[in-house]
Amino acid sequence: VQVWVRTGSIHEGPWTGGGLSHFLEHMLFLGTEKYPGEGEYGNYIRSNGGFSNAYTAGELTNYHFEINHDAFEGAVDRFAQFFIAPLFTEEFTERELNAVDSEFEKNLESDNWRGYRMFAIHTLEGHPENSFNIGNKASLENASREQLIDFYNKYYSANQMTLSLVSTHSLEQMETWVR
Repeated sequence: VQVWVRTGSIHEGPWTGGGLSHFLEHMLFLGTEKYPGEGEYGNYIRSNGGFSNAYTAGELTNYHFEINHDAFEGAVDRFAQFFIAPLFTEEFTERELNAVDSEFEKNLESDNWRGYRMFAIHTLEGHPENSFNIGNKASLENASREQLIDFYNKYYSANQMTLSLVSTHSLEQMETWVR
């Protein structure tokens, strides 16, 4: 299962720190109104033979998972809640800032990331690609919960999302679960 959201780092607009869309990606995994436990989604996926991940690019953000077919319905329900009623739990903010920072630090050793940063730095000033897309602890230190929620509310709507499901279940059954 995958959801593509047509938003990424180039949509951060007047946000000047960089990495808000990537930070949002991390925060969506931390509980929802229906499944408030911070590890509930991940535990369900892992305990049913699956895995999940996400990534943020310039123009899109992708969330995806794989799971045993017997647990497909429960996984779809838990996954959908990211896009219906996330909690943005403040108590986990610092931990997720550290996770974003850790990704940034890891990428410092990557030639691909260094090449991408050189491309971004050399685009015209003011162009959306001329941004610090991944973010780190320093670039996100002044990001507020309100900014995060505003970004989510602006870009995370059905008209900007594409869902893809592949399963042994019938199309009709999957459509019922999704609706």
